[in-house]
Amino acid sequence: MGVTVSAVVLGALAGALLAWLLLGRRRRAEAARHQRERHDTERSLLRLRQELDELEGRAREHAELFEMLPTLMWQLFGADTRRSLSPVALKMVDQLFDPQRAAVFQARPDGTLSLAVAQGFDPALPTGLEIPRGEGRIGYVAETGQPMDAADFGGLSGITRRYLEGTGRPDLLVDVAAPIRDEADHLIGVLAMSGARKRNGQEKRLLRMAGSLVGLAHTYVARLRVVQHAADMDALTGTYNKRGFQRRLADEMRRAEVEGRPLSLLLLDLDRFKEYNDAHGHLEGDDVLRRLGHLLRRSIREDDVAARYGGDEFVVLYRGVGKARATELAEALRRAMEGEGLAAGPRPADALTLSGGVATLPDDGRSSVDLIRAADHALYEAKAGGRNRIVAAGPAA
Repeated sequence: MGVTVSAVVLGALAGALLAWLLLGRRRRAEAARHQRERHDTERSLLRLRQELDELEGRAREHAELFEMLPTLMWQLFGADTRRSLSPVALKMVDQLFDPQRAAVFQARPDGTLSLAVAQGFDPALPTGLEIPRGEGRIGYVAETGQPMDAADFGGLSGITRRYLEGTGRPDLLVDVAAPIRDEADHLIGVLAMSGARKRNGQEKRLLRMAGSLVGLAHTYVARLRVVQHAADMDALTGTYNKRGFQRRLADEMRRAEVEGRPLSLLLLDLDRFKEYNDAHGHLEGDDVLRRLGHLLRRSIREDDVAARYGGDEFVVLYRGVGKARATELAEALRRAMEGEGLAAGPRPADALTLSGGVATLPDDGRSSVDLIRAADHALYEAKAGGRNRIVAAGPAA
């Protein structure tokens, strides 16, 4: 009987101990599970926080980008020449990425790329440096017409990669490059950069966008120049009109001052043109003006400018030419007009001729008004001296 009771008691104790052990294990397992779940939850929260921070960072960058775009677009479409577009494009790349190095290349008609502007590269890198199309990373992007980053270049076949490394200039190694193409999909140039300190991971996509914007601006500038050129031309003579001449005169005077070179102005007037009009009519008079415009266009040098100043007055700008040489060129025009054989009357002495006055910057004035006034005074002397002659203002240089 006593043995049986002891056995029962011991069995009960053993069961209670086992139950306690199992309960403890379950509790520990439950605690471990809760701890794992807590750690998983914390990791998930941390990951979500990181993703949220990343999204907020991208949102800030995108907001900054959208705030920046109107100014960038205004700068791009405010450029009036292809040459002035390149510095604006470089500034846009700098504002977008804050790169260590950046450059803009222009495509020439033969496909060669020419360095237009650069920053961060070796200062000895010359403007106008040429890169053959297809050579190096920059030339390869121009050849393929596709934007590429370091991963794209690294993923090229071994032969292509070795070729680009062998033909590319070490001092022009870039991480990212994108083509600039116009509306007709013609290559205009290439944007290239390295070491972006902003918008990492977005370089290729945003640089491609920048290239597209520059291409659109180039198309706009080209069309604007066509419209401006048409507005600046005299329809009858094919030379510049007065408005176009004044624009060119201001540009050439600034260039002459910067380069320290002379600029000469010839003011021409048809002798006895009113008599010719009275004798032959305005249609014949217009034909004379048309022929004189053709004479001027074919006689002046490529860099010179011819314009109809008003009525039967014409003007020629001789770039980089002093007074003595400008007077020689004007004399050649006067003789060419004599050779045209246009007559105001029945006698040989009635032939239409030219009189002209020559003035030179800076000898005869430093403003456009002074330069034209000096040439006009010289023209008056030529008329008063018997017509059909060229007079230089002041002492000949």
